[in-house]
Amino acid sequence: MKNFVLGILLLTIGYVSAQTTQELFEQGNKQYQSEEYTGAIEAYQKIINQGFESSDLYFNMANAYYKSNNMAEAIYHYEKALSLDPTNQDVKVNLAYANRGIIDNIKSVPKSTFDKFNDAVLAIFPYNTWAIIAVACSLLSGFIWMFFFFSTVPGVKKLYFTFGIIVSSLCLISLGVTAHQYERAQNIHFAIVFSNKVEVKNAPRESASETFVLHEGTKVQIMDTVGQWKKVKIADGQVGWLPNETIKKL
Repeated sequence: MKNFVLGILLLTIGYVSAQTTQELFEQGNKQYQSEEYTGAIEAYQKIINQGFESSDLYFNMANAYYKSNNMAEAIYHYEKALSLDPTNQDVKVNLAYANRGIIDNIKSVPKSTFDKFNDAVLAIFPYNTWAIIAVACSLLSGFIWMFFFFSTVPGVKKLYFTFGIIVSSLCLISLGVTAHQYERAQNIHFAIVFSNKVEVKNAPRESASETFVLHEGTKVQIMDTVGQWKKVKIADGQVGWLPNETIKKL
């Protein structure tokens, strides 16, 4: 009886929490439409504080920050939205538009063929989605091979064999992509510069020489950490060190 009451209680809490989240989302949307951008941001942030996240939530929050002329926060949340839904064209368009409003205009190093393939194909889904695809392919493959072994009709058996090879191959490919994307997610980290202006040093200390300067809203790749300093790389390949507090990790 105790387990039953606990189950009902947990379901009720989950339902109330979901209702509250939806109400906050609608409240934020109404405030955004009324040009009350600070209120909209606060409503969206309350949802995030509850442990919920989605591409739409980050997208709306980014738009509110953009309307508030806070480019660093806008770009940060567009990037968060894009990480959850890499194919969302609305996010890509708004992110590109926001990036045109920052000071730093850094030319990117041309991408390798593999990086282009990764961005165009492999990065369509995050690694957890690829993992789901791999599991689904594994289950489907198991059923197909079971039907193959129990089938007694030569033509049908041949058909099951062909499909079994195809689905098993897709399973192996999706497993490989899952491992690759997971490794990238764990080892490749990006951040957004939040300081109006920051001097990037050639070593992790204040007395080191300045190599270049970055401004608010610029995206950097985190390469290493030493104490209160981060080693970062920008789109054109330049590398340097800046204080931890000047960037916000994605």
